[in-house]
Amino acid sequence: MTGEDLEGRLRSLPGGWDVGRLGDLPTAQVIGYGVTRPGAHTAAGVPMIRAADIQDGRLRGDEPRRIDPRVHEANRRSRLEIGDVVVILVGRVGEAAVVQAEFQHWNASRTVAVIRTSEPDEAAWLNLWLGSPAVRAWCERQATGSTLQRTLSVTALRKLPVPIPPAGLRAHLLRAMRLLEEKAATNARITECAMKLSEAQFVREASDGMPWPERPLAGLAHLTAGKPPPKPDDEGAPSEPGTAFVTPADILQSKSPHLYVTERRLPSGKEGRVCAPGSLLVASREDGVRAVMNHVPAAVGRNVLALEPESVSDAYWLLHEVCSRGAELVATTQGSAGRELSRKAFAEISVRWPSREVREQFARLAGRLHERARLAENESVRLRELRGRLLDGFLSGTFPKGPLLDHQGAQPAGGPALSGPQGIS
Repeated sequence: MTGEDLEGRLRSLPGGWDVGRLGDLPTAQVIGYGVTRPGAHTAAGVPMIRAADIQDGRLRGDEPRRIDPRVHEANRRSRLEIGDVVVILVGRVGEAAVVQAEFQHWNASRTVAVIRTSEPDEAAWLNLWLGSPAVRAWCERQATGSTLQRTLSVTALRKLPVPIPPAGLRAHLLRAMRLLEEKAATNARITECAMKLSEAQFVREASDGMPWPERPLAGLAHLTAGKPPPKPDDEGAPSEPGTAFVTPADILQSKSPHLYVTERRLPSGKEGRVCAPGSLLVASREDGVRAVMNHVPAAVGRNVLALEPESVSDAYWLLHEVCSRGAELVATTQGSAGRELSRKAFAEISVRWPSREVREQFARLAGRLHERARLAENESVRLRELRGRLLDGFLSGTFPKGPLLDHQGAQPAGGPALSGPQGIS
């Protein structure tokens, strides 16, 4: 199902279903968007959810933006409660997540809308519906603004059509979805642990007191500053073949230090200089600099720096060096929001540079840990695809309602009943 036929599909739902607009649902209240003037990052302040903190149907709280408690008190309307649904309004419009206990009483930014529901299953259903490709496409069509700053208004969000299935049938689907989410959460934990182990090994190597020489980054990698994107008429659609185009959002919103796909692609002949796989791509926001290693040829956009080291072992060492000094490296940025990276200032950063033997030994260990994380991430991608097929089957009336999906006997994603519409009719 695509965004173009969303309305038509909803007119052909199974018997016993209804359809309502999000803003008219009696069990959900669209609170609106969050803080419009958050002020400067306050280290001891109240954490605030931004669009970048909502990814793949979940909230991330590892690097929160914090606002002054007085700003928080002045914006109590958007103070988050357990079970709220938060929806991205700027950028990846329509992507959503449910607020869990660890995010209770955080606030939300202007880039996020808050929906408050009366019961947990209602929040889970709205989160699932908002995560479907058809709804994301609908939100894109309602959004305004440039490609890099697509904006969905709260008024448009309130008009989103929402299917209302029978409560018992909905409960069966949500139970199956929770199984997928539990497996995805396990994969996320595997990725997190692998990265922490890699980081810990780097800290151990870098702090052993060896008298390594200091060298500027300019002598360790070729640095390239990104350029503004081409005119809209020259852009390639995401589905077209072409070259990946990396924006700061691709880097800052990545859950892992590896980049495989981007939101945008450029047609051949329009990409300019292309960075080879294995390059390091760097972007910044006011609370820190972030780096990822790209695994596809890529052109870089404005406010992205590309570092191209001489070898894979050099790349792994520099990746961890930049990530470990993220807060410190903000000093190399310009602008009030800390997003404009200075190539000259970055090139002059001094790095303690170990011997080739140390770098290669670290790269062998880090490479294995990063590969394990990649496998977990790939499995989660397949789980998201399965999630979409299950929802599509549910809307078609082919989702199973028997004891197979009872909690006691439920099977994880590998079972035949969860293999997609063809296997669940």
